[in-house]
Amino acid sequence: MNKIIWISSYPKSGNTWMRYLIANYFFNSERKFDQKIIKSIKKFPFDDLMKKISTKKELIDNPYNISKYWIKSQELMKVIKGNVAFIKNHNALVSINKQDFTNENYSLASIYIVRDPRDVVISYAKYRNLSYDQSIEHLCSKKLFYLLDTKEDFPRVEILGSWKFHYTSWRDGVPNMPKIIIRYEDLLEDCYNNFYKIISFLSKILGFEINKEQIKFSVEFSNFEKLQKNEKKFGFFENVGHTNFFRSGKKEFWKNELSISQVKKIEKEFNVEMKFLGYI
Repeated sequence: MNKIIWISSYPKSGNTWMRYLIANYFFNSERKFDQKIIKSIKKFPFDDLMKKISTKKELIDNPYNISKYWIKSQELMKVIKGNVAFIKNHNALVSINKQDFTNENYSLASIYIVRDPRDVVISYAKYRNLSYDQSIEHLCSKKLFYLLDTKEDFPRVEILGSWKFHYTSWRDGVPNMPKIIIRYEDLLEDCYNNFYKIISFLSKILGFEINKEQIKFSVEFSNFEKLQKNEKKFGFFENVGHTNFFRSGKKEFWKNELSISQVKKIEKEFNVEMKFLGYI
């Protein structure tokens, strides 16, 4: 049966950077900069599969209908070169109308990237053209909500919920699935050693020897500034937002942007999780 290694995060938390790191390690045999190397790691669900089992109208009329096709699309997924695939995802690990997002039959492991919600608020607001207060309302939402993107070939639906719900859903969901949680800020601080932790985690699951030179190459050619400069010159093919995709990438940007009341609201809402993760 096909097995998936999920690369998951709340939007604007470093998922694309992680895809570059992993794609460069496993798929860049020529060892040269390739902006499109992350096409080796597709976004879930796959457009070509969704066209076969759903319709644009069904998803646009009621985006929550996507839940009917989560497991079905994983059943139909064809994995090239073996029975494991890395898949990008922003969905919460949730169940809607008794339809689970995934389960142990299809999921081999997960890599979850978590980022300080105070910085996520800013990056999310810039990308989706929201005010900071609107962005905070999204991240603190008491209910599930969806993002619907109709700019691509087929409607793309992502079911989110609050920052806390999203993080804890991947932390605690599918209990027997091996998981590693990496802080975005730790990747910024020491990308090599934190990416080494991820490769070590994967090597135990997939049974391969760690290639330290390939880790160095992956870190160098997935460098944020390199990706940012390339986007300014040539654009970025995945950018559907209202600003540059690789906009800042820094940590603690919130200190210069958010009001005291905005910071207090976020810290109160996510106090337990932020303390556990070392953000406060």
